[in-house]
Amino acid sequence: MLVKDFITNEIPVLKYCDTAEYALNLMDELKVKQLPLVTGEGLYRGMVEDKSLLEVPLLTVPLADVSLLDVSIKGSASLHEALSLMARYGLSLLPVRSSGRHYVGVITQDRMVGCLADWCGANRDGSVIVLELEAHDFNLTELSRLVESNNAHVLSLLTRMDPDSGRWWVALKIDLVDASPVLRSLERFNYNVRYHFMEQGVVDERLQRRMRELVYYMNI
Repeated sequence: MLVKDFITNEIPVLKYCDTAEYALNLMDELKVKQLPLVTGEGLYRGMVEDKSLLEVPLLTVPLADVSLLDVSIKGSASLHEALSLMARYGLSLLPVRSSGRHYVGVITQDRMVGCLADWCGANRDGSVIVLELEAHDFNLTELSRLVESNNAHVLSLLTRMDPDSGRWWVALKIDLVDASPVLRSLERFNYNVRYHFMEQGVVDERLQRRMRELVYYMNI
């Protein structure tokens, strides 16, 4: 999954001769916070940001007098790098350039979200299980084995380390609508299941048992 596979040329670019007012109006129309500035020769020079434009004394000044944010990426880079840059700088879009700084296009926030949804299996039926565990207990092979032993498959796996506790959070998307068998296996092996999300209307066996116990005590 490379950046070049998700480039779009539907976003217009700015020129040095454009005014700050024109750039702000265009950003407002497109619902973005930045736009790429490109020379007549097609060279990428940087991004114009709305916050920089709001600081200029007169909106009639040309963009040649406005400070630029020099952030871009090559088409051969990975989507992970693109996502990192967009998150770090709070970008609505990320310009893509060649090795010679020729402007190629942009990756938009919408395209990035759509790509992440595909990779996370967000649009596929199944369940999500969120675990919390110590770093030394994180064993991908064992987690996959426990899931597959219940005739299920891992559609995606996301991880995050808590900077305060040093513990890992692991989110598993599996292809079972009712994740009860997998939940029982994880708990049997002492995994700390913090959350689980299943299709609406699915009630797992553990919840049914607790409901029966509640009714029993209510009738005493």
